[in-house]
Amino acid sequence: MSSQNSFRLERMNELLKREIISLIKKESKDPRLANLLITDLEISRDLSHAKVFFSTAKNQDISEVKKALEKASGFFRTKLSKSVKLRHTPKLNFIFDPTPDKVDRLEELISKL
Repeated sequence: MSSQNSFRLERMNELLKREIISLIKKESKDPRLANLLITDLEISRDLSHAKVFFSTAKNQDISEVKKALEKASGFFRTKLSKSVKLRHTPKLNFIFDPTPDKVDRLEELISKL
C-alpha cells in the first residue's frame, strides 16, 4: 500500500472517529451511551467496514453499551452518509477496548508504590 493511500486511510479514520463522537454527544438520546469513550477507529482499505473501539465508565455493563451501539449503528451510518461524502458509508463494528481500564489500574498501582 502506498504512503498516499495510508495517509488517506489515517485521515478517514480520524474524520469518522470525530463524527461518531460528535453524533454520540449531540444526537444520541440513549442513557447507556452517556459515559462512552471512543478510543480508536480503523477503516478497511476498501472503506466498506470500520472497527470502532470504545470504552465505558467502570461501573457500566459493557454488553448493554454494545447493544445500544449496535442498535444505533444504522442511525450513525445515516448521519455519517450526510456529513462525510463517501460513495458508500462503512458498516460499523463496535469493539470494547479495555486499554483505559488497564491504564487506570496501572496508575493506581504506581501511586501505591
